[in-house]
Amino acid sequence: MLQINLNHKTNFGSFALYLFLAACSHAPESFQKSVVKAQLDTNVLLITVDTLRADHVSCYGGRSVATPNMDALASRGVRFAQAIAQVPLTTPSHACILTGTYPQVHKLRDNGGFILDNRIPTVATVIREAGFNTAAIVGAGVLHHQFGMNRGFDTYQDEMNERASADLLPGVIPEIRGEIVARRALEWLESKQKEGIGVEPGKNFFLWVHFYDPHFPYDPPQPFRSRYSKDLYSGEVAYADEQVGKLMKALRDLNLENRTLVFLMADHGESLGDHGEFTHGVFLYDETVHVPMLMAGPRIPPGRVVSQQVRAIDVMPTILDYLGLSPGTQAQGTSLMPAATHGQTIRTNYAYMETLYPKTSHGWSELRAVRTDEYKLIVAPTPELYQLAQDPGESHNIKSQYPAEADRLEKKVWEVAGPPESQGKLERQPVDEQTLRQLQSLGYASAGARKDLKIDRSGPDPKDRVYVLKTLDRVASLMNHDQFVAAIPLLEEIARQDATNPVIYSKLGTCYQRTRQYTKASQVYQKAIQNKADTDQTHAELGNLYVRAGQLQEAVASMEQAAEMNMTGLQNLANLATAYLNLGRFPETERVLKAILIQNDRHAMAHNVFGILEIQKRQGPQAREHFEKAIELD
Repeated sequence: MLQINLNHKTNFGSFALYLFLAACSHAPESFQKSVVKAQLDTNVLLITVDTLRADHVSCYGGRSVATPNMDALASRGVRFAQAIAQVPLTTPSHACILTGTYPQVHKLRDNGGFILDNRIPTVATVIREAGFNTAAIVGAGVLHHQFGMNRGFDTYQDEMNERASADLLPGVIPEIRGEIVARRALEWLESKQKEGIGVEPGKNFFLWVHFYDPHFPYDPPQPFRSRYSKDLYSGEVAYADEQVGKLMKALRDLNLENRTLVFLMADHGESLGDHGEFTHGVFLYDETVHVPMLMAGPRIPPGRVVSQQVRAIDVMPTILDYLGLSPGTQAQGTSLMPAATHGQTIRTNYAYMETLYPKTSHGWSELRAVRTDEYKLIVAPTPELYQLAQDPGESHNIKSQYPAEADRLEKKVWEVAGPPESQGKLERQPVDEQTLRQLQSLGYASAGARKDLKIDRSGPDPKDRVYVLKTLDRVASLMNHDQFVAAIPLLEEIARQDATNPVIYSKLGTCYQRTRQYTKASQVYQKAIQNKADTDQTHAELGNLYVRAGQLQEAVASMEQAAEMNMTGLQNLANLATAYLNLGRFPETERVLKAILIQNDRHAMAHNVFGILEIQKRQGPQAREHFEKAIELD
């Protein structure tokens, strides 16, 4: 019988190789020969810097960090002083940027569990149909092509460090440093220039480059680590600015600067302790939704500042309007070109915002908001109204003083979100329709949905759980420095105070596992299930612990429950296939492995286990094919 050996990080055996992210992917849809041409013979470079707070960029008044390359871009182009992100989370915010639509339309409502609606045009699909060569180089797994972000791109580079990804702590996303992202972008530009793309008339490109570095955990390389030793977030921002500078220098060196529109912005900001939040995703205050936004290039006036509020959903219509292309009828944003080129006022006064993250991650109430140049209303169990000019720090809730204004703005919230009575329940769709049909053909009838998500403002108000956020921030710091023993009592305390919060149980279970207290870890996951604070990962980890204890039948039951809740948890599926294999349940093993490869045919562990299965079935040639594929991938 095959032996399953787990180490303290719950990797599933020496033969079970793990690959989190696929390499370059291609867009799923095919376009007919272009019949629409851009009116402007210009390239487009879209740069998104993850988790970049506006007040940490020098040209926005930031004093804690030097950002000379972003400042230079602002000086030769337009700076939008009040740019507002629609969601303070990477995946849905980028979907707003790329589609020009609110989350209710593009359907990508949160990080994980949702897929970009393939019926919605993106800036890449429209530009590619106009004959552009399109490419994206992204710096984190949260923008993996499985979420549909690759639509319209001829090249989509999203491969990460697979071996490092296997050992990440809960909530930490696989990423690559900005210098690797920049290098890949430069290599793509240089290779395309050899084909005349970017320089010859009619041969233009659209390149999206995403830098993830300012995201937590903050770990800037030298010399930024030493230079910003007391403010590592600012060190990450300075490092990201250096990578932006590399791209700008490449445009000059390749004679592309005068024929390339550069659009730079952040997807969201970072709280850094303001309002009791230390990262982002929970609240909708300006520290996480006010972002830098810059554009420069041919026909863009230098040094202009647009002071009126603009939105992330305005980016896609703006880029297409610049090129003389139509965003289509579904775009909800507005072109910023009249404001950028002629200083005209545009209809962007109402900016809708939302975050489901408090509900999906912590079991608290979700939040919605609307912002104008003057006011912000946050719809929460206890609503909040702020007058931004007099109170930029959003510290004085004036809803009781201006109830009519609050009511007027709340109507704007529901115009975007839909009627309050229609909210109730949201069904997640973690795979696209084609993948769903393939999984269902294997017998996975529930593959398209995870646990229903109630978005009816039920649950605690997030601002009443600030003490939990503060403790979790302290815990995250301890865990990132391998101080798991010190983190345990802090987590035990808030677990008693916030007993339905899945994040607490996840981190506590991890701490017990990393300190080899496996029985206590199992008890933590069981308690999460009892308190209805379980996720698919709860059951997956419990299954791993059963394997460690030699209880394969119980392990299979837990892993099957995890798969029922989330068929996109490929590591759990690979572990389940391995457990089936050890129990001699070969048909189930094959079915699970096929489910993995339908979603990611470059999953090294799945190919490796498939090879072992074929040996058990005495199918040598087929086994060899899978083993060779596993070796090629990892």
